[in-house]
Amino acid sequence: MDFCIIGTGGIAKSMLPEFAKSPVLHCRAVLSRKEETGRALAEAFHIEKVYTDMDQMLANPDIALVYVASPNSLHYAQTKAALLAGKHVICEKPFTGTEAEAAELIGLAKDKGLFLFEAITTAHHPNYRVVREHLAELGDVKLIQATFCQYSSRYPALLAGKVAPAFDPAYQGGALMDINLYNIHFVVGLFGAPEAVHYYPNLHPIGVDTSGVLVLEYPGFVAQCVGAKDSAAENGIQIIGDKGRIHVTPTASICQQVQVHIRGQEPQSFTAELGTWDHEVRDIGRIIAAGDYDACYAHLETTRQVVRVLEEARKDGGLKF
Repeated sequence: MDFCIIGTGGIAKSMLPEFAKSPVLHCRAVLSRKEETGRALAEAFHIEKVYTDMDQMLANPDIALVYVASPNSLHYAQTKAALLAGKHVICEKPFTGTEAEAAELIGLAKDKGLFLFEAITTAHHPNYRVVREHLAELGDVKLIQATFCQYSSRYPALLAGKVAPAFDPAYQGGALMDINLYNIHFVVGLFGAPEAVHYYPNLHPIGVDTSGVLVLEYPGFVAQCVGAKDSAAENGIQIIGDKGRIHVTPTASICQQVQVHIRGQEPQSFTAELGTWDHEVRDIGRIIAAGDYDACYAHLETTRQVVRVLEEARKDGGLKF
């Protein structure tokens, strides 16, 4: 299936080498606001066509899928346009700004019989399935601790008064939408939507969160999700039950190592061999090749729930978007 990638930033440059390995998904075009940046990406990754006009790209019948890797605030409009044009879509995280937007896009994809994915590594990782398979061994879950703190190379510029899209409220930037989102996906993908959401952000004067603590309340337990772009930490996730715990490292986005500790038993350890995005690209390609819309829709339901948590968290935490 031939696709066009929208955007020329860091995530595009990270994902294109993985797509190059896929037997299913082949990048044939790039869409960029500027011809020169699009041309540079195309030459670096041997992409045939460069577009600067969205409508022209969508009119190309040879492009069956669009990969939206543009700034966060553009995801909804560009994904909607692609779906309306009859294209399958992989949309980078965060999927949309509101649950209403997410529900609209999901409904549109279903009505048109199109595949639609949020590009979230956790959902497609084999070690995430390992965690799911061992959950029952923990007994009653009591606590979840999820930490993902990664000092952003753009944070010093923010302190100097220069606002990059990664920290711009107008672009839906900040720690919650970029970093803590992975923790939310990890928890919601296993346990569904929480009963209550509370967010305690460290707010910059421009109204964006540079870090924060998110609390998700479930029947019988709480999940604490810590995300930061203004500092670094020893990252990882612990799911703690009355019979044992599961420890995941280094982050919810990678899940490279899983250790299962059950009281009275020898610990079990699981290691993933492939890199960060390999599993995501392979699994999405497998779902598309198999025509497995049920798997696609299951992922979309988790995405919708995550978008709702993000929306509630921003409101609770006083974010300005």
